[in-house]
Amino acid sequence: MKLKIGDRVYLQKYEFAHIMHELNGFPGGILNEMFSGDEDSSFFFMNGPTDGFRFECAYKEPENVRWLMEQDWIVDYDEYAEMPLAELEALQERLKAERSADIDEFNAKNEAYRETHFDEQSDKFDKLGHKIASLGDLIRFRKGKIKFGFPDEYQGKIAISGASSVTSTPQKKPGFFARLFGRGAQ
Repeated sequence: MKLKIGDRVYLQKYEFAHIMHELNGFPGGILNEMFSGDEDSSFFFMNGPTDGFRFECAYKEPENVRWLMEQDWIVDYDEYAEMPLAELEALQERLKAERSADIDEFNAKNEAYRETHFDEQSDKFDKLGHKIASLGDLIRFRKGKIKFGFPDEYQGKIAISGASSVTSTPQKKPGFFARLFGRGAQ
C-alpha cells in the first residue's frame, strides 16, 4: 500500500519487495532513492511477520512520487480507509472474479496469441492479484487482525473496527544477521 503525505509517498515494505522482485519497468530512481543512505529513507530488511506492513519506504523525488501515484494497482490507503468494510470486501470479490475471468479468457486463446502476449498478460494478472492481496491486508487491518505502522507525521484516518487507531510501535533496527536472514510472513 502507499500513503501520500505532503510531497512524499510512503510504501509498506511488502510493496517495495513486490516492486523490486516481481515487476519490470519501474524507474531506477525507486531503487536509488531506497538505498541512497538518506536519513529519511528506510532500510528494506524485515524483522518479523508484521514489519512488512510498516509505511517506512519514503520517496520524495518528483519522478518517483509521480510514478508511484500513477500505479493504480498499488492500493492508496487514504482512498479506501473510510470505505465501509462490506463495500471493501465486495470490491475485493469483484476484482477476484475479474482476474479469474481474464485468466480464463487468456487461456482460451490460441497458442500463438498466448505466446505473443504472455509477458503483457502475466504482468496484468500479477498487478491485479497484488491489488487483491493488498485489499485483503486492508480488510484484515480494519478487522483488527494485523497492524500497520504509520509514519509519525500521518494525520489521516486510521479506521479499524473496534478501535480508534492501531499503529506499530517503532522497532529497534535489527542487527546485521537479523536483516540478512529475517523474512516477513506472507
